[in-house]
Amino acid sequence: MNSQAKLGMRSRRGQALAETAGLLCVFFIFLTFPLMNLGAIGMRACFVVNSAKVGAERACKSLTYQVKANVPDGTLANNTPAVTVAKNEVTRYLGSFSGAKLVSIKTGIVDINNITGEKKGPFYTPLATLPQENHTYYVDVQVNAETEPLLSYKGGMLGDIPGLTAPFPLSMHGQRVFENPKGLQM
Repeated sequence: MNSQAKLGMRSRRGQALAETAGLLCVFFIFLTFPLMNLGAIGMRACFVVNSAKVGAERACKSLTYQVKANVPDGTLANNTPAVTVAKNEVTRYLGSFSGAKLVSIKTGIVDINNITGEKKGPFYTPLATLPQENHTYYVDVQVNAETEPLLSYKGGMLGDIPGLTAPFPLSMHGQRVFENPKGLQM
């Protein structure tokens, strides 16, 4: 093989090596950053889900749904209504993490007939009637939040893409069986 043929072969190998560096930059920018954002939003979505579950878990132990129970002060260790407990717990939980902004919280009552399986609700006011036989009552905590992307891109030709260039809106529910059904009328 003559020296010109070796030089041409070596030149092509060098060109491929130089193009690989450019290709890796494009790969890193267009695939890695969006995947990092997706991972961060997934982690922050878990925080929102868990905040709804924690709010429902704490609210289900309340004596009443919307107003304090009519008992002398100091008689009960916790006389806070379920709506207030859920709001306080969700706010406290989500406040512990960055990247998830609380938009709203709704605490409702879900009535399930154990015989027919019929589900009613969620109701956002105390129940007027409360058939207790063959019914199960759940506290439903709905958390609406926005999760921020890890790396936010501004402007450009992409526009507003939730999770990439704008916050990603989420709505999550947590449900638990209410432990004191008579309190759902207050």
